[in-house]
Amino acid sequence: MEGLTSLLEKLSLEDVEKLKLLMSFNSEPKDVVTLRVFEDEYKNLIQNNKSSSYYRSIVKAFDHLNNYFKSQKAIHSISLKDFENFLIYLQLNVKKGYVVYFRNLKAAFNKAKDWGYVKENYFTKIKLPKRQKTAPAFINGDQLTAISGQIENDVVRNVVVFAFYTGMRLNEIVNLRWKNVNLNNRVITVGDEFFETKGRKQRFIPVCDEVIFLFQAIIEGLEAIPIGNSYVFCKSNGEKFTGDYFTKRFKSACNKAGIDKTIHFHSLRHSFASNLVQKGISLYKIKELLGHSSITTTEIYSHLDLDSLREAIKTLDDSSEQLTIQSTARNKKSSPGLRIITTKI
Repeated sequence: MEGLTSLLEKLSLEDVEKLKLLMSFNSEPKDVVTLRVFEDEYKNLIQNNKSSSYYRSIVKAFDHLNNYFKSQKAIHSISLKDFENFLIYLQLNVKKGYVVYFRNLKAAFNKAKDWGYVKENYFTKIKLPKRQKTAPAFINGDQLTAISGQIENDVVRNVVVFAFYTGMRLNEIVNLRWKNVNLNNRVITVGDEFFETKGRKQRFIPVCDEVIFLFQAIIEGLEAIPIGNSYVFCKSNGEKFTGDYFTKRFKSACNKAGIDKTIHFHSLRHSFASNLVQKGISLYKIKELLGHSSITTTEIYSHLDLDSLREAIKTLDDSSEQLTIQSTARNKKSSPGLRIITTKI
């Protein structure tokens, strides 16, 4: 007995979990898969098929799940009530980002169901509380100038200006190669054999004069003509930057310029769309430029089309004016001797 105890003490966490599988009397060994085993398998799947930013979000989501249930918890034993209580835990501990983590885990347990690890995904039965939707924060040209003035690094400044005038996602920008820039046709191709877009759909973005001038300035500063596969915005050794490198420096510049704290790098994408809406560009065209898979996503900018809203309200003014004229005519006809007497006070 002592020998068995000594042997068990030497077993690793993974060995113990494998032992549970071997000793299970259930005909379906997958029923005893623990959170840790499932997490490792699912993260491996995501790491090889999704973006690095999505993978990091998945890692954080599972961190919260393991903190609450512990990694040795068998996933088939987690009930609907357990998940409901977990949501309360998320709301209390991650007040701003809990929705993202909840959706990540919901997708993860859909895969657990596909793999036969659980019979039902209880996350699908939980309805998130509705939250007030707010308009996306954005900046105008003057604010862009103020922010750019606080950036000393040329590459960072170029990326900020580029994002403002193209609406491209940060991950798309850091992966942009010269072979996808057509200066003659003034078009950028987003997505190729080296880089997959978020929607797995290649798109084409015509660029304005400001972007053309930016490209020309970058090329003039290079010692040699850029090679097709080289990155547009890269380090001196040709390697690409991480997205975090730009987000941190952009936020710092915003703080120095006294810009609203709600502004972050993704706000440059919102700015691109918002400025187009205010210039009367249709939401459908903006959807194509942004690469949204659904017009529903683009509709968050619809409130900015104030001209259309003013036209709608103007119909009420016209109707009110017509009713006033008709009412005055009726009053004159029915009371020809009526006079309005005013009293000075």
